[in-house]
Amino acid sequence: MGFFDRLRKIAAHKISNSGDNSDGESISNSQTDYEAISSLTSACTKLENTLGLKSTGRCSVCVKDVSIESFEEMKQYVKNFLGIASNKEKQATSGLDISFGTVIDDYGYLWFVLEGRTLQDILVALNAVGDTIHEKGFSKQLLAAVFEFTDGYGDTNNNYQYLIYNYKLDKFYPFVPKMPAEAITATSMGGAENNKKRNHEQELRIMEEIADDIPFEKDLSLWYPIWNIPLKQK
Repeated sequence: MGFFDRLRKIAAHKISNSGDNSDGESISNSQTDYEAISSLTSACTKLENTLGLKSTGRCSVCVKDVSIESFEEMKQYVKNFLGIASNKEKQATSGLDISFGTVIDDYGYLWFVLEGRTLQDILVALNAVGDTIHEKGFSKQLLAAVFEFTDGYGDTNNNYQYLIYNYKLDKFYPFVPKMPAEAITATSMGGAENNKKRNHEQELRIMEEIADDIPFEKDLSLWYPIWNIPLKQK
């Protein structure tokens, strides 16, 4: 079972236990997401100081695409906001220094790819994207946000490491693949091929360092890998 198959099961469980499943959309809370994602600031400082991991300034937000007019309007609204925020002439007003792109992966999932001069820039932009998706009634479509880190030692195995925020769990967990970043982006999600291996020891080190700083998923069986992580803008 792949990453997004598992997410659908989690979403169904949350809806059935929410006490309000009239529209199936209100399964996530924008304030919960905002507070969780904002907590990355202190966590990332600790990762850099203790493990030498630095944010690359890149992250991606995954949304389940649906072919309806209101979703297309929401998508365009997000693109317009990010277009203004990334406009060099207007960045002095917005206070953000970011660029963005969108990617539709091989499975039809939509990714908003963000890159910022600072971690704070991408967190602000990411929260704005999430808030817009919530406000437009598509909370159910929000799946995951992936934050990229590097140890700064070149393009070697395990150079790129990730924190994944699962919108259905409202929790973070680490993902450290044992393969070059270019191979990660070329493979499919959640597969079980022999060349897809994880560095569980490093994942546990990351968790131990920042588990008190951010909402962390304690059940290791829910640390689902995402092998196809679009972090290059198109």
